[in-house]
Amino acid sequence: MGDHALIHSVRIRPGDTDLQGIVHATRYGSFFEAAFVEAFRTVAGSFAFLAQTGVDLVIAEITIRYLSPARFDDLLDVAVWRRHIGTTSLTVVFQGSVASRDAVLATVRYVAFSPGEFRKTPIPAGLREVLERIPAEPADLAARW
Repeated sequence: MGDHALIHSVRIRPGDTDLQGIVHATRYGSFFEAAFVEAFRTVAGSFAFLAQTGVDLVIAEITIRYLSPARFDDLLDVAVWRRHIGTTSLTVVFQGSVASRDAVLATVRYVAFSPGEFRKTPIPAGLREVLERIPAEPADLAARW
C-alpha cells in the first residue's frame, strides 16, 4: 500500500445538502462509513473477512472538523488513514477534500466486540494484520489536529 491513503469518492447529491446547497453535517458519517467499508475491502480482499474473524467493529467515538463547504455535485474524495490499533480498538482518520481543498477531517474510534454478547473483545491477530495494511496517518496530517 505504501504511504498513500485509500481513497473513496462520493458525488454529492441534492439529498446530501441543506437549504444553502452545502453538505449537511449529518451526512459525513455515511460518507466515512462507505470509505471505511471500501478501504477494508481493499486491504482484506472482501468485507466478508470481518465476519469470519468472529468480531465486529462498532463506532464508539467520532470527532469531525468542518473546514470548508462541500456542495451539491462536488466530488468528495475521502482518504482513509490508520492512526492507532489498540487491544480492542482502532482509530481511523478520514480526510475529505474537494478538488484538493480540504473540506472535513474526522477521527473515528471503532471498538471490536463479540456479536451476540455485546461486549468489547480483543482484536484477533488475523484482523489486526489486515488493519495494519491501512496506510498510517502521515505526521503532517496528525499535526493538524
